[in-house]
Amino acid sequence: MAGLSARKNRLMSMGVLAAGLAHEVKNPLSTISVNLQLLEEDFADPKTPQGERALRRAQLLLREVKRLDSIVNDFLDLARGYEIKPESVNLEGLLTELLSLVQAQNDRLSIQMRTSLSPEARSVVADPKLLRVALMNLVVNAQQAMADEGGELIVESRPRGAEIEVRITDTGHGIPREKLEKIWQPFFSTKEGGTGLGLPTTRRILEEMGGDIHVFSEIGRGTRFTVRLPSLPKQLPPVVPDGDSSES
Repeated sequence: MAGLSARKNRLMSMGVLAAGLAHEVKNPLSTISVNLQLLEEDFADPKTPQGERALRRAQLLLREVKRLDSIVNDFLDLARGYEIKPESVNLEGLLTELLSLVQAQNDRLSIQMRTSLSPEARSVVADPKLLRVALMNLVVNAQQAMADEGGELIVESRPRGAEIEVRITDTGHGIPREKLEKIWQPFFSTKEGGTGLGLPTTRRILEEMGGDIHVFSEIGRGTRFTVRLPSLPKQLPPVVPDGDSSES
């Protein structure tokens, strides 16, 4: 509990810094984006090879600007926290829908998927939109861990006392022990081109919904993330809505 409280305090302090940073970064990014869009329009019908190169460069830079803007927004969300709107969620339905969305990518990467969803682990108390984000982050993370050689993606759910447990396992290369704690740090990534925000975001979402997450990994054998969520409303922390509390 003390560790969780200290981490929340650090994130609150980071939120203040992130808000100022986002303001300072997003203004010039907006200016750059607008001017790149104008350049893209100017070279929309290039007449020379030089014009074609200029168009490609403008489009490339515009994509990178959008990526930077997305990273700033994700970091700001992580630092500020999330407005949790808990309700009873059909976990089996949510997982089934989510896994259907990633099937095409599994096929492309030669990843076999195996599921074991317990009927007794059907309902959890969570924010459905944020829970979908958190679990999708873990599934995509597993896919990326097996992107080179394929493998097996295993998704399981089961009751565990007053909680529901979800396990997402990959058979990728595994994470070195010295890096396991670092994966929760913003901007730390073991993947080339990764932002390092997916796992910290997942952890904060789950903790703010009254759940938690643990990781186990073996080099050469893969990684398993274990998510635990409350199945009873009384286990959730009280949620204070913004604005007039009399609104429904």
